[in-house]
Amino acid sequence: MNFWLLKAAGTMEDEEIILENSVITIGGAEFPDLSGIKGEEQVKQLILERYPGMKGELSGTWAGEICSFITKIKKGDLVAVPFKTRNEVLIGKVTGNYEYRLLSDFISHIRSVRWLKTVPKGDFEEEYDVDLNSPEAISLIDTDPEKLSTLVETKSLETLARELSFALEDLDLMKERMLELVYRLAETEEISEVKKIAAEMEKVLKESD
Repeated sequence: MNFWLLKAAGTMEDEEIILENSVITIGGAEFPDLSGIKGEEQVKQLILERYPGMKGELSGTWAGEICSFITKIKKGDLVAVPFKTRNEVLIGKVTGNYEYRLLSDFISHIRSVRWLKTVPKGDFEEEYDVDLNSPEAISLIDTDPEKLSTLVETKSLETLARELSFALEDLDLMKERMLELVYRLAETEEISEVKKIAAEMEKVLKESD
């Protein structure tokens, strides 16, 4: 399992698209479907046809990054995508091979992922000894297997959202039950009934722990 740094999220709208569609992208939406690409030279040729004035070294670097995205990233690898519009890094597990799917003017070359968590940029740079301002669009993060295992064990964003939804529903039910008991308490002066209601309140609170 490898851990990749991928700095290729565009506008806020594009960031929302990769979140909602659970995908990563390398950009380059101006290029056609790259499923049949055999190597970097083919990609470099496409780049130079589109941008004939681009220097050879730059086109070679870009071609290498695109090929890494298509062929070197494997299903099961982890990927870290720094947001451009917020101070966070999005971490996910790659679940699919390369696809060509037009999702926006910026996003068409994609890989499916399962998003795991977000980490503040400063914490991420310190934890993994990386520079998020480096020029590379894609690079390997050198880290130990134990850290990778910890990331994989992290609950997915979807799971956390679902659990939060259930917790809020439980909280609403508890609130309704407590209000019902408060109304009953306000309507009685019987000591025995007050004790009974107090015991029910205590039970509801314990069940919420």
